[in-house]
Amino acid sequence: MRLRLILLLLLISTSCKQKIEGLGIPLTLEKKTLSNGLTMIFVEDHTFPIITYQTWVKVGSVDENLGGTGLSHLFEHLMFKGTKKYGPKQFFLELEAKGAEVNAYTTRDYTVFHGTFTPDLLEKVIAMESDRLVNLQLSDEILNSERQVVLEERKLRTENVPSGKIQETLWALAYKRHPYRFPVIGILQDLLNFTLKDITSFYQTYYQPGNITLVLVGDFQSSAAFSLIAKYYEKITGFTRPPRNIPQEIEQDEERRYTLYDQVLSSQFAMAYHVTSALDDDSYALDVLANILFEGTSSRAYHSIVEEKNIALNISGTAYTPTYNGLFIISGTMREEKNVEEVEVVLQNLIKEVQEKGVLDDEIKMAVKQLTVGLVDNVRTPYGLGQLIGTVMMIFEDPNRFAEDLTKYLRVTSADVKRVAQRYLGQNNRTVVIMLPEKGQKK
Repeated sequence: MRLRLILLLLLISTSCKQKIEGLGIPLTLEKKTLSNGLTMIFVEDHTFPIITYQTWVKVGSVDENLGGTGLSHLFEHLMFKGTKKYGPKQFFLELEAKGAEVNAYTTRDYTVFHGTFTPDLLEKVIAMESDRLVNLQLSDEILNSERQVVLEERKLRTENVPSGKIQETLWALAYKRHPYRFPVIGILQDLLNFTLKDITSFYQTYYQPGNITLVLVGDFQSSAAFSLIAKYYEKITGFTRPPRNIPQEIEQDEERRYTLYDQVLSSQFAMAYHVTSALDDDSYALDVLANILFEGTSSRAYHSIVEEKNIALNISGTAYTPTYNGLFIISGTMREEKNVEEVEVVLQNLIKEVQEKGVLDDEIKMAVKQLTVGLVDNVRTPYGLGQLIGTVMMIFEDPNRFAEDLTKYLRVTSADVKRVAQRYLGQNNRTVVIMLPEKGQKK
């Protein structure tokens, strides 16, 4: 019996095993694929008696069109509504009652369901995850109920929050064609219009083995975990995911600006420059640039804008480089009676200084130290390592890709930082959204 099972598993899967190098992590990563397309990544770590089990579905708001925005996020909610075998909220009721942590999130590029638990729960989790992949209960009543939850979430995170309004406006203004312009949570009217047919079609298209990667990290035996996954998942039909037909974004050749008004005490702003994606090595120099300008109280922008000139309460910036070309985003809150134009002048001077003179080697060393320490710290837990592996798998389709990050950060030079500042942070490539107190609105 055991020999027949082993032969069956060899027939229905492909496998590769590789040591994780580059981050000082003495672990082995093993990747396997079932005949239905389900990809599995195993990393055994017996340091602590816990396992993280993550289901990465390659679908996000980038797969949506105008009229269908927010469906990926809505469906994340629907996945917890239960099956005939496991009723509504059973993931929380059965697993969290035994100490497990269960949750999910949706991004522009993918959706992730994750749980962290003790090893004795592994088969239960596999059984429940595989069951909802084919037997999820969907109805008009369930759709309408969860729609209301998402609508309320949209109010709390976007409509009633100044920073949420600013960010939604910024992305919609920065992109003209690319679906990154859509908010992950969806546009209100689209959320109201979804039908049972819409969500059923979405479920059948994306929630199938050929579009899913399982990432398991922690205290388990890979061979035993693989046997369990094959037992529950192999019978599920899988197929090649539909290709993404992403329209090419129009190159921005002039500054875009928009002004909002709301009940805020002082002005707020966000600005964005189009940059490259994670697939481009420029992303490493952009990370270093963002760190030098905006990371912490010792950064150039904080020192100049918050401490020295005292014109803003806070200032932050990040290079967001996902699967497709992203944005270098800067945001902040002004002190009362201070104008956003003041901080724009200072920011432009700081950027110009980098474009003309570059940055100091010591600044690069400190930025790389902070970036790599953050990277290493994140992978010290099963959950953090699983998140990193899943992310690079979704973007690069290579779970070992992250091991190159440390080396590539170490290679960044002052000339690289100067070059990316010149290439991407031009004023004609900038989008600016300002929110003013309502009392400042002209009648």
